[in-house]
Amino acid sequence: MNGNIPKAIFIMCALLQSGAADAAPSNGVLPLNKDRDAVIKVFEENVYGVRPKFDGFVPKAEVVKEERIEAACAVRKTVALNTMTPLGEVTFNATAYFPEGKGSVPVFVMPGFNVPVREFARAHEGAVSRWPVDLILSNGFGTVTFNYNDVLKDDEHVLDGIERAPDAWGAVSTWALATSRVADWLETEPLADKSRLAVVGLSRLGKTALWAGATDTRFAMVCPTCSGLFGARMATRNLGGETIDQITSKFPHWFAPQCRDKWAGKDWELPFDQHWLLASVAPRLLAVGSAEQDWWACPSAEFCSWECARQRYWEFNAGDNTTYHVRHGGHGLTPEDWKEYIDFAKKRGW
Repeated sequence: MNGNIPKAIFIMCALLQSGAADAAPSNGVLPLNKDRDAVIKVFEENVYGVRPKFDGFVPKAEVVKEERIEAACAVRKTVALNTMTPLGEVTFNATAYFPEGKGSVPVFVMPGFNVPVREFARAHEGAVSRWPVDLILSNGFGTVTFNYNDVLKDDEHVLDGIERAPDAWGAVSTWALATSRVADWLETEPLADKSRLAVVGLSRLGKTALWAGATDTRFAMVCPTCSGLFGARMATRNLGGETIDQITSKFPHWFAPQCRDKWAGKDWELPFDQHWLLASVAPRLLAVGSAEQDWWACPSAEFCSWECARQRYWEFNAGDNTTYHVRHGGHGLTPEDWKEYIDFAKKRGW
């Protein structure tokens, strides 16, 4: 664990979770031994929703613009991709940077928020702190992002008017599928090392990054940041943060309808919890990030979830494949977080 958050908080949470094996099934380590597909199914049916089969969907990827960014010694590509959503098929653009003359390189994929166009165009100059392209490139990595709103609008009413089954997929799963569509393209891109793809996300897109990484094993590294409830954080170890009732009331479109119907008000009674999902990433690389003042996401419960999930890494003899950090400050994805992820990737041979 990195960072300087008061150790007493983490010790208290560690003590809370230390009795997990004797608690309800949701808090024990035994479920981590379950078949990975069975764990994914639990979260499909109870949280993020089940994706349809998409019969007849034809994936497309077209590089619509390629340019050399001399100041960054980089190649920038704009690619048009298609994906399915609960509202049908859509096309969205992703922007990629690759360091020039390095051959195929590891790539950090980030589902991203809206960014002013002027700043976004200067990301390689360090103009976008959440996506510090200059830092990423200078360390020999490539990176790709897209605007999540171009895939499915982040609006609580976006799915109104369509018939939804209790376990129908929601926006988080939709954005995660679009993230996997970026991976589809990167598998064909000569400048990308398809064996070393990482996914990074903040907040609701931290939940997205975790779900994308859990469901798509092509992501060899998964980095949820300040992801909170139904991200990296355990619901059953919450200390004053967001509740299931609050998140599903304000953002009903993010999840399967029955996530609210079955679990609102039952945070401490869940028969599953997020450490299961973190553990499903094992033995691939997992880096969880928190911020000490981000109490709506509850960093101590994010730490507890990571600590519980480590059991699975030990079972794989891969304890060095996961890390956790907590930085000063509040909710966000900062160059400091990115440095943690880049350094961790390098330590693991990337």
